[in-house]
Amino acid sequence: MGRAALAALVAAAPVAVAVAQPARDVRYDPIVAEVLVTPEGRALLEAFWAIQRDYLGTVDPAVLLEGALRGLVSAVGDPYVRYLDPDELAIDRRTTRGPVPVVAGTIGDIGYLRLLSFDSEAAGDRFAEEFHLLADRGVRGLVVDLRGNPGGLILGGLQVLDLFLTDAVLGYRQTRFGPVPLGFANPRYAPLPLAVLVDRDTASTAEIVAGALQTHRRARLYGEVTAGKGVGQSTVPLSDGGELRLVTFAWVLPDGRDVHGWGLTPDVAVRGQVPPLAAADLARVIVEPDLDPALTAAVRGLRRVLGDELAGVAKPADGAGGVVPVVGP
Repeated sequence: MGRAALAALVAAAPVAVAVAQPARDVRYDPIVAEVLVTPEGRALLEAFWAIQRDYLGTVDPAVLLEGALRGLVSAVGDPYVRYLDPDELAIDRRTTRGPVPVVAGTIGDIGYLRLLSFDSEAAGDRFAEEFHLLADRGVRGLVVDLRGNPGGLILGGLQVLDLFLTDAVLGYRQTRFGPVPLGFANPRYAPLPLAVLVDRDTASTAEIVAGALQTHRRARLYGEVTAGKGVGQSTVPLSDGGELRLVTFAWVLPDGRDVHGWGLTPDVAVRGQVPPLAAADLARVIVEPDLDPALTAAVRGLRRVLGDELAGVAKPADGAGGVVPVVGP
């Protein structure tokens, strides 16, 4: 219920309240009728009226209405439901529309892409651009690093999956009306061997990506059990210029698994979190395996998949000079 709905309730109540009223919107008539017949609805109006009439000092009605709105959201008891006032929404948009945080590089002939968030609308496109640049350099395998990725827009996740899956359902959206496919894979995909890094902060859209690749046996997961955020939000613009982010669906993996509260279990468990490495630091992993144990394990796994005769050697990509040693098979 937004501010307009609360204002409509006040307008409908048999009390004199000094508050500017918007034009009547017939969409709210059923809500007003439903709320006014409940003790809780009448209590809300009585409290609003009492504060406006009797409180020691003057209270701005807009402040009361915003407080009621925040209380309404809080009463849902869902950590993923939020009300953003206009100022908070402006800050959020400036943050999420900034540069897409992608780290790209190579470890011998193994490509590496770390995507720290799906919040930006350009996340999927930027990931694809960096991937094609690596493919043009002749990489033979790819590590996709989703550690610390809290998720974001599902479209970006589907764009990433389109690069690596074909003829597959990417997951299902569970709503009040039943399951709906999140999307279907694009038949134009890259058959490179994949490894995906995850940790306890890998959540939401990042889990959809990792889980779909794992379910379809397209990639092995390395790292820690993921966050287990298996619900998604829709955004509802409000009349005050703010926004309501409301949980409107749950998602499950292509095989029907629900990860909410449980998370994804990696194929190869590697404990310990590390800060993101700059592209220039990736080569250090080769000679300092303890610098990033999960990345080291993923590179070793890809090298076994590639069937290199010398498992302890990372062959250079086309145009790269020399042979870079790795640690062990």
